[in-house]
Amino acid sequence: MKNRILALTLLCAFLLSGCSMLERSYVASTPHVAFSDEDNDPSILRAETYQGLVSALLHLVGQGTETGVIRLYQFVSITGSAVTDVDRACLEVTQEDPLGAWAVDYIKYDVTQTSSYYQVDVKVAYTKTPEEISQILSVTGSSAVARELRELLPALPGQAVFRISHFSQADSADTLEQAVREAYADLEEPHPVLVDVEVTLYPDSGEQRVAEITMTWGEPVLPGAEIF
Repeated sequence: MKNRILALTLLCAFLLSGCSMLERSYVASTPHVAFSDEDNDPSILRAETYQGLVSALLHLVGQGTETGVIRLYQFVSITGSAVTDVDRACLEVTQEDPLGAWAVDYIKYDVTQTSSYYQVDVKVAYTKTPEEISQILSVTGSSAVARELRELLPALPGQAVFRISHFSQADSADTLEQAVREAYADLEEPHPVLVDVEVTLYPDSGEQRVAEITMTWGEPVLPGAEIF
């Protein structure tokens, strides 16, 4: 009888601990909304944390928006000053984030404090057009870049831009250039000569990069023509 009671006790303890584990797993997998739109004005973004501020700025950049408003509610500063936090966030977006490093020249901002929130008015100066930003291709790993290049090169593009996650230590501008040349070798004859390939990475380091690949092509080769 004592053995049965002990077994039942252990089983209950296991089941209860299992429920606790499942509950923790569920909480950990729940996505966190870093920022949102104002209820009465979707053109205004709102955030409560530093990461939410960064995410809101990146949202503006991803849309190619030149001016925007971000309101910081119940904001807890990580530097001791909301203004310093905004300055730090703008630098992070323009220098450390791949998309910002590639597309943004600088961000100007003005911070105004009210009784309910900090209002951040931002102006974004771009080095790329909204159309160029919208055409960037997001891929996972350099192997995905190679597959995309095999589909793109028959159209002889002058440029291809990839946002690459999981950019490994083995990856580099040289390995991406090699991927272009291998995709070029797979083109059906006749095709123009690939004169030059230039790969620029943004930023200079990190596991996520934007790779801007520029290709220079020679004159089209006509069927039956000899290449000298």
